[in-house]
Amino acid sequence: MRYLSARRTSALTAGALLIIATAGAPAALATEEPAERGSSTPLSAKGEGVGDQTAVDLDTGGLTAEELVESLLGEGVTAENVVYTGSPQAAGLAGGFDDVFGVPGGVALSSGSVAGERSSVLGPNVSNEMTTEFLLAGDADLDPLAAFPTLDAAILEFDFVPATDQIRFDYIFGSEEYNEYVDSEYNDVFGFFVNGENCAVVGADAQPVTINTINNNLNADLYVDNELPEGAHATELDGFTTVLTCAADVTAGETNHVKLAIADASDHQLDSTVIIAAGTFEANHPPVAVDQVVETTVDTPVEITLTGSDEDGDELTYELASEPANGTLSGEAPNLTYTPAEGWTGEESFTFTVSDGSATSEPANVGITVTEPTPTPTPTPTGEPLPDTGAGPGLPLAAAALLGLVGLAFVLRGRRATA
Repeated sequence: MRYLSARRTSALTAGALLIIATAGAPAALATEEPAERGSSTPLSAKGEGVGDQTAVDLDTGGLTAEELVESLLGEGVTAENVVYTGSPQAAGLAGGFDDVFGVPGGVALSSGSVAGERSSVLGPNVSNEMTTEFLLAGDADLDPLAAFPTLDAAILEFDFVPATDQIRFDYIFGSEEYNEYVDSEYNDVFGFFVNGENCAVVGADAQPVTINTINNNLNADLYVDNELPEGAHATELDGFTTVLTCAADVTAGETNHVKLAIADASDHQLDSTVIIAAGTFEANHPPVAVDQVVETTVDTPVEITLTGSDEDGDELTYELASEPANGTLSGEAPNLTYTPAEGWTGEESFTFTVSDGSATSEPANVGITVTEPTPTPTPTPTGEPLPDTGAGPGLPLAAAALLGLVGLAFVLRGRRATA
């Protein structure tokens, strides 16, 4: 069992070790081990992680915020004016997580510790209540997304110049708040603000990425449960998302601004972490759906293969944007069959779009022409004309020949008789 709300608050004054920071470093509060644990694994075992897992932070890893940003950048993006705000223990690099998260690793931002014994990322999962409390402020941009005051924020900001009009990145979000504190005020949150607009959203209604918007009950297809006692996935996080992709429109060739931020909500306890996949912050070329025209004849189905292109070589998915009015489509895009309505002829069309997982193309048009079949011509007789036998029109040649032979026989018989 996890602490009740009162236990979470009282931990600030009872059973906690207050660490006074040296000049220039933020204060941090490292709580004692939780009263009840879901695993007998000693906390010290977490320092090494599982298998090839690694985690280093700005505090002990010798990293700079500029190096974090450099690891994020992919093709078509340059960055400058990097600023990090938060505990140096709450930002770093994590690796070796391909089998866990579906991405090898990347930049880790946390409301707790990235590395060490209290790493919120490294496996195995030894506690449902992993907590490092820094007693730091939250973030004003995250407060409305969480709908509660935020605390212990870790914020990475920088300016960038993209080569195209869109950028994207892949990430996973996870937390120790799962599953006990879903739909509560402990709604830890992550935001990715591009020129002030948050693109870390899910669902048709563009909900922010928080504990309360992705869990076992809501957007469950995006959620992976890892709560003890099972804790089958090699990470401390009690739950985490599948790989999510954020895409945002930007101004190519000009300076744009990005802000990555994560924080606790309502208190400093129970850590949440986001991992932004290395090398995925890149310029994205939106895909292009290709127009085409097909023809068929009345009452005759015709096969249609939708096509699109993507400069980045991304895998494309296809979706109908409008249906034909005088026929039906069957099959699964991009491989479709158009069947015209019975007896109908004329011209019509339907539209479709393609997506690269980050951007959707403008609709393309498929024009369809249904015509009457071409009439079959009457065959023209060939060969030599039949000879005129004198037997009259319509008399078969064989019959005429037979009559001639009979007449000849009578003539010969008459000559013999007179002889």
